[in-house]
This record gives sequence, structure tokens and C-alpha cells, in this order.
Amino acid sequence: MKLSINIERNYYIQMNLLFDLDDTLYPEKQYIFQGFWAVSNYIGDKFSIDKKQIYLQIISLFRNGSNKVIDDIILELKLNENPFFLLDVYRRSQRRLSFYSEVKTALKHLKEDGNDIILLTNGNSEAQWNKIKILEADELFDEIYVLDDFGKEFWKPSTLILKKIYNVHKGKELCAYVLVGNNSEDLQFAINAGIGFIFVDRNDALRKVEKIEYNKYLGKIMEITQLVNLIR
Repeated sequence: MKLSINIERNYYIQMNLLFDLDDTLYPEKQYIFQGFWAVSNYIGDKFSIDKKQIYLQIISLFRNGSNKVIDDIILELKLNENPFFLLDVYRRSQRRLSFYSEVKTALKHLKEDGNDIILLTNGNSEAQWNKIKILEADELFDEIYVLDDFGKEFWKPSTLILKKIYNVHKGKELCAYVLVGNNSEDLQFAINAGIGFIFVDRNDALRKVEKIEYNKYLGKIMEITQLVNLIR
């Protein structure tokens, strides 16, 4: 059976399913915390400080809402260190990332059923492409758009990227598009574009949508396999 959704129409159509990446398809904590550990190791080796203690301090800063963890740990430890270098250590550190357990199988089934599977992700271009490479995500998606490649003005909730996607999928009506995501930028993107939105409620997500008031909100799922029944 072909997967489809009925929005504003009385007949079924195959979908363009737009997926967010971080905390929708894999736990972003994996990427962030492994990067923090790399920074802790670098600082510990250079300044002869206990690495585990540095790591715990960085995590504490992060959990307490710091938007500049690197700057703050330098100040807290009174280090003579360039924050941009530490940021580079963070971004370039080796990582092991994995999708949530159901993701690969679910996306494969959605694709086999005739839907176009498209990845849309905010974030630093180098970092996001590194995640995509480690996860081998290019094998799962028909198209991948790292929005930073086109400029910050393309980041969600901006809908500028849709013009490029429309050009690839000429003739595909707006009612064929659904965004699957987990945060306020994803929801606002869907609202701005006038497309359906499905909220992925991951228990370990760093940021979540707290309240959804949107007439094209199609529902909440805990894992991607539930998407099959929700959009059928």
C-alpha cells in the first residue's frame, strides 16, 4: 500500500516527507557530549587538570543554559586559551553517532512505499555534513539539504529552501508536503510554508515544542515507525 496523507483533498497522494535531523532521527546529545569530552581532554592535557572534572563542569554549564559553554569554561577555569581554537577542537573531534533504533527500517519502508524522503537540517555546515557522513544518512534520503550551505537566511523557520525543492519536484502540490520535526523552528517552518507538521516527541531531546496550535498539526509520534499509521 502506498503511504499517503489527505490534507485539504478528498483523494490520496504520495508524499514529500521532510525530516529534521537533530533529536528527530538521532540523539543530538551524542554529538554534543562527545565534543565536550574532546574539549575536556584537550584542556586536561594542556593544563594538567583532571579531565573528568572539566567535563562535569562543562556539562553543568550546558545544563544550566549557557549559550557560550566554551567561553564560560575558559572563564571558570581561568585559562589562557583561544575560544575559537577550542570550538575547532569541539567540531573536529572524532565521534560515534547512531540513529534511534527504528529510524533506518522506518525510512526504508517509507521510501519503498513511494514517498520522497528529504532531509532538512539547520546548523553549521561542516558539523552537519560530518554528522551525515558518520550516520551514513546519504544512503537513506532522496535529497539532503544542509541549510547553512545556502546561507543563514535559509535556516528554518525560513522557507526559502522550498523554492529549490519545488524546482526538483515540479507539479507536486503543497498538500503533498509534511515536515517531521521536534522543535519550535520546525513547527514555525511548517506554519510559514502552510504544510503539515508531525511532532516527534523524543524523551531525550534537548529542545521540544511545548505547545502546538496549528490547523495542519497531524499528530505526535514517539518513533518514526508510528509515522506509517499516522499519515496513511
